[in-house]
Amino acid sequence: MLMEIDPAPTQVKRLATNIYRAAGRMRELLTDLADASCGNKSTSVICKIRDVITAASEAALPAAEKQSVQILNDVPSSIEIPLERSRLKRVFFNLITNALEAMPHGGKIGINARKADNCVLIEVEDTGPGIPRGIRDRLFEPFVTAGKDHGLGLGLALSRQIVLDHGGDMWTEPAAGARFVVRLPLKQDADVSQGSPF
Repeated sequence: MLMEIDPAPTQVKRLATNIYRAAGRMRELLTDLADASCGNKSTSVICKIRDVITAASEAALPAAEKQSVQILNDVPSSIEIPLERSRLKRVFFNLITNALEAMPHGGKIGINARKADNCVLIEVEDTGPGIPRGIRDRLFEPFVTAGKDHGLGLGLALSRQIVLDHGGDMWTEPAAGARFVVRLPLKQDADVSQGSPF
């Protein structure tokens, strides 16, 4: 309603826009949760992975600028893969926002990709404190969280399930901060089966 009445004060318009975007992200998260529990699958289209990551970065940009965090997208524009664009965008948005939460006083998030055999490896690495030792082995389990006041611990579990649904995988690697690697196939495999949710 605030978006439609065009409020005069700039701050009210900005807040209304933030509320509208947050509600949209919540709707998408609930859709992902429902899809994971029901095994639903939508159609993939050929997309430039750089464009998907750019869209996720732009969605997180207001928070990044507020915290003096730079998002460096070094993904080549030539890599195209079959994917469900909105779902993969949420995976990268989740990885970026997790990194932002770990760096409230500034830092960098580097995102790069390279082809390896018949897949693409995308690395998302931050300059934060890294993943707490106590949750490293359980990081992709539902309801596992650390250091978040309002986190449910579903973001990484759902993100990994989305990547698995695409015939790929997601894991962490040792780094100074946190480093996540997303592996996605360059070509869609017709025989990719639905994994169990989480």
